[in-house]
Order: sequence, then C-alpha cells, then structure tokens
Amino acid sequence: MGLFSRFRRESTEQRAAWLEEAVSTAGQRAHQHMLADLRNAGRSFESAETHAWTDSWSTSSPEINEVLASQLPTLRARARNLGRNNEWAIRYLTQLDDNVLGASGIRLQMRLKNADGTPDKTNNDLIEQAWALQCQRGHCETSGRLSWRQVESVLLKALPNDGEILVRERLGGGPFGYQVQLLNAALLDVAHSGKYQGRRIRMGIELTDDDQPVAYWLRAQPSGSAPIGYLATNKHVRVPAGEIIHAFKVDEVGQLRGIPWLAPGARRLWQLGDFEQAAAVASANSAKREGFFVSPNGDAPIGFADQIVSSVMDAARAQGKTLTPEEIQQVTAAAQKFSTTMPGQFDTLPQGYDFKPFESDWPNLDSNGYVKQQLRAWTAARGISYVTGGNDLEAVNYSSARVGIIDEREHYKGVQSDIASWLHADVFRRWLRFAVLRTPGLDMSRLDDYLAAATWQPRRWKGIDPVKEASGNEIDLKLGLTSRRRLIMERGEDPDEIADEIERDAAQFGPLPDQWSGGAAPEPNDPQNP
Repeated sequence: MGLFSRFRRESTEQRAAWLEEAVSTAGQRAHQHMLADLRNAGRSFESAETHAWTDSWSTSSPEINEVLASQLPTLRARARNLGRNNEWAIRYLTQLDDNVLGASGIRLQMRLKNADGTPDKTNNDLIEQAWALQCQRGHCETSGRLSWRQVESVLLKALPNDGEILVRERLGGGPFGYQVQLLNAALLDVAHSGKYQGRRIRMGIELTDDDQPVAYWLRAQPSGSAPIGYLATNKHVRVPAGEIIHAFKVDEVGQLRGIPWLAPGARRLWQLGDFEQAAAVASANSAKREGFFVSPNGDAPIGFADQIVSSVMDAARAQGKTLTPEEIQQVTAAAQKFSTTMPGQFDTLPQGYDFKPFESDWPNLDSNGYVKQQLRAWTAARGISYVTGGNDLEAVNYSSARVGIIDEREHYKGVQSDIASWLHADVFRRWLRFAVLRTPGLDMSRLDDYLAAATWQPRRWKGIDPVKEASGNEIDLKLGLTSRRRLIMERGEDPDEIADEIERDAAQFGPLPDQWSGGAAPEPNDPQNP
C-alpha cells in the first residue's frame, strides 16, 4: 500500500525528471553495448550476432525429429498440393521420372562369371528372364494393376510428395510367390509415440537403443481387423520391420522420417502461383472492364437493374419456380447495387450520370523478372537448372546449356543410385530366394553369388554434341583410358547384349567394313581409297 501511495505523492515535475533520467541511462547502456559489439566483431562469427535487423532470424535449432513430429503432416499436405496443382511442380515431377527412370526404368544386369573368368551366360540369362517375368503387370505388386516400371514411377514420385517410400512384402502371390504392396506413407502414424516391451516408439517406428527399426506401427483399417499373427490395437497394426521397406533421404543425424522434396522452396512456388493467378485475373478484368457509371446517389443506371430482375425471373420460370413479392423485392434491391462489369462499349450516358474509364497497368506490366527470380531459387533447391525447370530456353547457348545440364544430370545420377539401393536391391534380395526355388537350373547354394553379381543399370543420356563426344571416346580408347564395355554402360546399355547382337549381325549380314569395325579409316582424298 505504501508503494502505491508513494506514486500518488509524486509530482508531475518529479515524474518527468525520472523519465528523462531513465531514457538517458538506457541510451548510455545501449551505446556501451554497441561499442562492445564493434570491439568483438573481429573475434566472432557475423552470423551469430543478434542485431536489431536479425531479430527475425531464429537462434534456436530444434532436433530434426521434433520438427518432423509436429510439421511433417503439413509439409506433406502442401507438397502434395503443389504436385497435383502447380504447373512448375508437375513439370519437375515429369522431369524427375523422365531422367531418373526413362522409358525402360532401372534394369537388372547380371554379371556372374565362370571359373575361367568368362561370363556365365546361362545363369545370367535365367535370372534376368525370371526378373523380367516378375516385373510384368499383375505379377510384381498386390493390386494387379501395375507393372514394375509403374511401381518405380509411383514410388519415385512419393519422394517429392511424401518424402519417403513405404512398401510391404506379401508372400504367396505372383509367379514366384512374392509380391510387394505399395503403402501410403501417411499410414505410418507420425503422431504415434510411446513404448512397447521396453522399446521406444517414435513417429510410428519401434526402435532399439541403436535406432534400428524393429517394427512399424501402421494405422489400422476402418474395420479394425488385422492379419492373423499381427498385434492390433484400436488404431494401429504392428508389422515387423523385416516385412517393410521404408526409405528416405537422410539429411541430418538421427533422422527417422523423410522430408518431402518439394517442401524446401515450396513457399516461393506457392507465392509464384498465387501471383500468376492474380495477374491473370487482373489482366482479364482489365480487358473486360470499360469503366463505371457515376450517379449522385450511387444507384445503378436506369434499366440495368430491371434487366437483372428480368433475367432472374426468367431463370426461375425455366426451373418451374414462382418468386414471391418479397423475393422479387430482394432481387431488385440487390440489382440496384450490381456492378456493371461487362465487355463492350457504352454509346450514351443516362441523364444525370457521369462516366469514368477503368484504368489498369495489366497486362502491360513486365513481371518476367519476378517470375524468373522465384523459379531460379526454387530450381536451385531441387538440384536442377533453371533452364529446364523453368522451361526457358530463350537465352541458352551451347556453353551455358552444357554447364547446367551436366550438373543436373549428376543430381539425377545420385537419385538413380538411391532408388536402386532403396528399392531395387532390397526387393531383388527378398525376391531371389523364392525365384531360385521355382527356376530350374538355379542353385540355392549359390544364392550369395547371385546377389553379389546383380547390378542395376539406369538410363543415361546422349551428349549435347554427340560427334565431339564420340571423337573424345575414340581418343580415350586409343590411349587405353577406357574400354568399350565401360562406354556402353555409360550409355545405359548392356555390353553383353550388344556383343551378342554384333555377333548375330555378322553371321547374318557379314562383317562390317574395316573402317567401321575398329580398323584404320582411310584418310580423306586418299588416291588409293577414293
């Protein structure tokens, strides 16, 4: 009570003097802090300084799984929305499929060798033919609607949209008794955490102390039933980790769930789409809207409201409806304020009305700079060049195209390697033990040899300048810096298949001329070889 009474006894002059002294003291302290910051600037990291202009820059770094536990559903929803509706995101998904998989997908090439080092063509062919049968539509996955090439495409697109792929193995189906079931990544409940038999469950994954998955807790189907032998609760089904393929790109140590690839830079892409839509509406509105009638009291022009009321009544009669007097009055009142946005021109003005033209800078504004800026930043986050991602070849020349495309292709090669490791190698390893049992000629005792000899050949690309690259390859061959087998594999083809085809061609059509079969080509204008 005494404290408040002291403030009441304080005079206006005393209060003003105290306030002036407080401001002066605070200013001196701020000046001292500024001088200290300047003295320490040479001994610290600039990005760690917290000036007024960096207040919005976060200084906290939550653990990656804490962020994903709360934000992954939102990231996934927004990434999926972009993948379904945004033209630039759809183009990226198309390019990803075309460049990572191509028309033939990632193909199996067996490299088994005999004891003398020659290719074991018999067993190689048996396994490749069995895999080709497994990859047919209706054989490889449980729905029976997809071929393996389509499975590749669906799961590849799941990475930008969901950040991870989720596949469950199913036994008993298909020509070899093995199939896969594609699962929506949202079935792995990110909100499910707890403990089971002393092991922790985090974001739907049951883990050992070393963060090795033991089981996956999938959302239960609406019926609540689960396959025999599986633990089921009201909300989840526990599936052993050995039956699940769960793969994603690990960006941080300890990360348990994948980040949708479309998430980084998604804000820019959404803002760009929102801007383009607004610009299109503004341009269309500018083309349609001629101007405004201006009256003293703000009413619509005489006769315009009557036209609206008449149109509404015609529409009601066409549907067998009769408007009451109150409804007609409501329509009339609304029509009095109706905007006169319509194409065409006005010849005369009603008495007492003025006319003001509608003026807009659209569509004459040049927004290309803004669009390019947003797309450049977004394609940088995607690992692709602006030229291809932005579908802009206007200022491209040979050198710039080569630099951008080479970097982009290296990115695609990395994705190919990841997909082959996450999906193809894992499914092949699980499938092969069943295939060996059902394929005459294969030996289960050599299963490890078969697995070690399996390689995956993704698509490759033709050079920007094929003639120059062929000349460079020829020089490398002459200098012993590469082999024909390696060059063929770099083109995404099977050297053994090409060797067989060349042999069959020679038997059917005869050997190639010397200059085409690796011999010395005649010099131009050689009198002996005109």
